[in-house]
Amino acid sequence: MSQRGGTTSANSLKLEMNKFKAFVVKKKAFRRESTQPLIENNNDIQDGFEQAPCTKYENALVQNTLDIHEEQRLQSEEQITPEKLAGLLQVPLEDGSCCSTHRQLNAEQQHLCLVQRSVDQHFPKLPPDVDQNLHQYLDNVQKMVITEFVRLGSPLTRMGLMGSLIDCYHRETFTRLDDLLQNVRSSKNSFGLMKWVLHTYLSPEMLCHPQLQEMDPIKNVDLLLFTEWVRKAKDKLLENVENEVKVFLEKILQNERDKETVKDDLYVDTIQCIDAMIEAGRQISQKLSGRVQDVCFQELLNFLTQYTNEQTEILEKKAKVDKPEIKDFFKTLNNCKEIKQYIQRKKFKTSLLNETLAVLENMETFTVKVLKEITADMTERYLKKYFKSENKDFLLLILDLNHLFSELQGFQGVQMRVVHEAYKLITYLYLKHFIQRSKNKLLRCWSPDVGQTVNQDAEMLQETFSKLAPGVEQWHLMLLSVKELDECESFDAVKLTVARMHHEYHTWSEFMEILPALLRWKGLSKRKIMEVEDILKELPNYQPRAGSVSWFLCFYW
Repeated sequence: MSQRGGTTSANSLKLEMNKFKAFVVKKKAFRRESTQPLIENNNDIQDGFEQAPCTKYENALVQNTLDIHEEQRLQSEEQITPEKLAGLLQVPLEDGSCCSTHRQLNAEQQHLCLVQRSVDQHFPKLPPDVDQNLHQYLDNVQKMVITEFVRLGSPLTRMGLMGSLIDCYHRETFTRLDDLLQNVRSSKNSFGLMKWVLHTYLSPEMLCHPQLQEMDPIKNVDLLLFTEWVRKAKDKLLENVENEVKVFLEKILQNERDKETVKDDLYVDTIQCIDAMIEAGRQISQKLSGRVQDVCFQELLNFLTQYTNEQTEILEKKAKVDKPEIKDFFKTLNNCKEIKQYIQRKKFKTSLLNETLAVLENMETFTVKVLKEITADMTERYLKKYFKSENKDFLLLILDLNHLFSELQGFQGVQMRVVHEAYKLITYLYLKHFIQRSKNKLLRCWSPDVGQTVNQDAEMLQETFSKLAPGVEQWHLMLLSVKELDECESFDAVKLTVARMHHEYHTWSEFMEILPALLRWKGLSKRKIMEVEDILKELPNYQPRAGSVSWFLCFYW
C-alpha cells in the first residue's frame, strides 16, 4: 500500500477506534450511580477509557475491527499487480527497455519500471528541425502531460504511484529540454524555450492546471533540476543573442559600405535589433533583460567603433574636394544622435553605456568640426572678395549656402544643430572680415551708409537660416549691433552699447575676442578701448580673454 493509501486506512481505523471507545465509556457511565458527573469532552472520554478498562468481550471487538482494516489494506495492495498496472499505463508488461530481467524485480521496482516505460512511450519525440517546430513541440508536451495526468490521476493516486509518475515526467521533460538546448540556434527560440519553462511549465496552463489540483504535481517537482537547467539555458541564450546581434550589425555595416543599398536610417535598424533582444528578455525577467542588454551593448560598442572609424576616413576625404557633398555628414550626425538618445533613455547607466556614448559624442564633434571647416572655407572665399569689391551682391553667398544645406531638410533630428553652428560661424566670419577693412575703405567701396548695408546682409542671413531651421537663434542681431555702435555719438553711449552686447553675447568667446577690434574700427583710441575693457571687467559673467588687449589690437592694427 502506498504512503497516501496507508495514511487513509490508518485515519479510518483511528476514527472507528475512537467511536468504539466512546461507546464503551458511555455504556460504563450509564451503569454508574446517577450522582456521578457525565463525561463532557474527548479528553474526558480518553481519561474515562483509561480509568475504566474494557472487558474481555470489548477487547475482542476492538481487535476484530483492527483485523478487518488490516485485511482490507492487504487486499488493496494485492490488487496492484504488474499486469493491471501495465494495462492502466497502456504499455507492454515486458519489452526490455526498462530492465533486463523484469521478473527478478520486487513489486515496487516493477511498478516504477512500468511507470518509466509509460513516460518513454507517451512523451513526444524531438522534431527533426527544432528551430522550425519548437513551438509546436512544446505545445504537444504540454497537452500530453495534462492528458496523462488527468487520465491516470485517480487510479495511480489510490495505488500510491502518482508521485512516481510526476517525478518521471518531470525528469524526462528536462532531459528533452537539455536536448533542445543543444539544437536551438536562433535567439527567438532561445527566448521562447526559456519563457515556456519559466512561465508555462509551473503555471495554471500546465502543472498547476485546475484539473490537476487534487494531485498537486508541483510538490513533486525537483527544483534543483529546474534551476540547473535554467542556468544552462541562460548561458545558451546569451550566446545565441551575442552571435545573432553580431551578424546583424555586421550586415548593417556592410550595407552602409555598399553605396547601391545605402540608407539614411542606419540607426533605425540598429536600435530595432538591440531593443528587440532586450524587450524579449524583459518579458521573461528583469534580471535576464539586464544581462541581454550587457551582451547587446558590447556588440553595439564594437559596431559603433568600427562604424565611426570608417566614417571618419570617408568624411575626411569628402571634405578635401572643391565642392563637397555634405549629405553624408548630415546622415552620420543623425545616426549618432538617434543612437545616443536611445542609450540615454536607459534607466541604468553602466561603464559600457558611458563608453558607447563617448564614441558617439566624439564622432558628432568631429563631424560638426569638418562641417564648419567646409562652411568656413566656402564663406571666406566669398567674403574676401565681397569686402574689397564695389559689387555688394550678398545674394551670391546666400545662394551658395542654400545649395550647401539643400539636403538638410531630410535630417530633422540634426537640422537645428547644424544650422545653429553654421549661422553662428558665418556671422563671426562676416564680422572678422568686416573689421579687417577700415571704415574709410568701406566708405569708398560701398555707400556712405555702411551700417545700412550690414543690416541688409544681416536680414538676408536671418531669412535664409530661419527657413532652414525655424526657431534658430537670431545671430544676425550681432550684425545689427554694428550699425548701433557706429551711430553712437558719445563715448558714454559706446560704453552702454558695449555693456549690453557683453550681456547678450558674453558666452560667445569668438565675438568677445574681436570686440576690441570692432571698437578700433569705430575709431576709438587705444586708451579708450582699454577704458572700455576695464568697465567690462566690472560686469557679471566677465571672462578674461586669452592674451592682452594690446596684443589683440596690434594683431588687427
